[in-house]
Order: sequence, then structure tokens, then C-alpha cells
Amino acid sequence: MLLDKARADGLATDQQHTIDPAREVWSEQRDAMHDAIIDDLYARASDVPCERRAIIAGGLPGAGKSTVLEHHAGIDRSQYLTINPDDVKEELARRDMIPPVSGLSPMEASDLVHEESSQIAKRLARRAQADGKNVIWDITMASRVSTESRVNTLRAQGYTRIEGVFIDVSVDVSATRADSRHREGQDSYREGDGYGGRFIPAELIRAKADPDWGSCNRKTFEEVKDHFDQWHRYDNSGSTAVLVESSWKEDHDHY
Repeated sequence: MLLDKARADGLATDQQHTIDPAREVWSEQRDAMHDAIIDDLYARASDVPCERRAIIAGGLPGAGKSTVLEHHAGIDRSQYLTINPDDVKEELARRDMIPPVSGLSPMEASDLVHEESSQIAKRLARRAQADGKNVIWDITMASRVSTESRVNTLRAQGYTRIEGVFIDVSVDVSATRADSRHREGQDSYREGDGYGGRFIPAELIRAKADPDWGSCNRKTFEEVKDHFDQWHRYDNSGSTAVLVESSWKEDHDHY
């Protein structure tokens, strides 16, 4: 596989552009580029209020988090800065910061900036949270530890309302949608639009299966949902999302 060879050849940016053994300290030039990305992303959110409100949205790839938040959960996205490492990958692609791999579009090669995009997203989050800016963390919830850490960090920064939204789909639906999204991105790229589609191997998604909850992501949500001030779970396996369960519903029978 082309990407495996690229990794073996040391093309991952945290190998190329860090100057410490732990690969966490970036070169001065690369660090300046990170600053520029963070400044630009933060500037786009200049109208987002600093009310110390947060939403942590979770779900497998292709679950449809953005669609559900906007059209079913009644979230006004303009009132939040969305933090999503995949958006950072797009920024890295736009700035030609993803190492070119012959035969792959920039977003197909974006796994080479996985660690870099994650670190930039965390820096963006720290800046926003220090100001108390309303944020949406768009994550998969694959890890209980990292999800709880995000909640705890927000609490420590004085966030007074943290809402959890989980969009549930099966691993098979996720794999199918991730494949469709990749193909659509590639089709657009070949027509000169965008940077291609991210490729997520179906076996990686199916490895997230859980015998009790369907996915380890859903299991994480079940384990952490009581940490939220309010939570909702949608099923988006079909043609439209359905609210299945909500703490608001438990408190208000007429939901």
C-alpha cells in the first residue's frame, strides 16, 4: 500500500519536522506554520461568544455528526467554534503541508499528518478554552480516557454547560459511508475541486465493534454520559436521524 510505504520511508510529518525524541516539539519553521493555521481558524470564529458552553459530539466515521447537530439537535453552529482534527488536515492540505505521495490525493495521504493535526487541534482548543469561547469538539469517542480528559479540561477552564451528543450507527454503516465519502472526495478532486477524500480502511472501522454496544465508541459514550450536564443519543443508520434517548427526556416527559 502506498501509504504504508510512505510511513516506512519516514514521510510522516511528526518524524520529519520534530526536534525531540518524543516527537512533540516542532521545528521553528513548522511551529510558525502552526501558529498561522491557529490564528486563521480562530479569526474565523471571531463572532462566537465566550459563554463557556461546550458540546462534545461523538460517533463513528460517517455517522453524520454535522448534519445531526445542525438539522436535528437544533444547534446553531455559528455560536460555536468547532474543533475537529479532520478540519485541520484540510488546512494542512490547503497549505501544501501534507507530504506528496505519488498516486494519492492530499487527503488520501493525510494520515501522514495525523499526529500534527491532532496537536494543532489541541492548541486551538487551549486557546479557545482559555478565552471561554463556546466550542464543539467533533470527535469519535473511541477512547474513554481522552473523552473524560476533554470534559475535565473544560470544567477546569470554568465551562458551566457541557452537552454530549452521540450519533449512533453500526460499524457496517460507518464503513459503507466512509467508503462513499472517500469516493466522492476523489471524484471532486479529479474534477479540480478540493483535496481528495480521506481513506479509512473498512477493517479499521470494523475493529471498533463491541459485542454489547455495537461499537466501542458507543460504549465510551455510555461510560461518560453522566459527566455531561445534558446528553442526547441519535440513531442515524437510516435516511433520517432519530432521537433515541436523552437526559432532557428523562427530566421532561413531554420531550
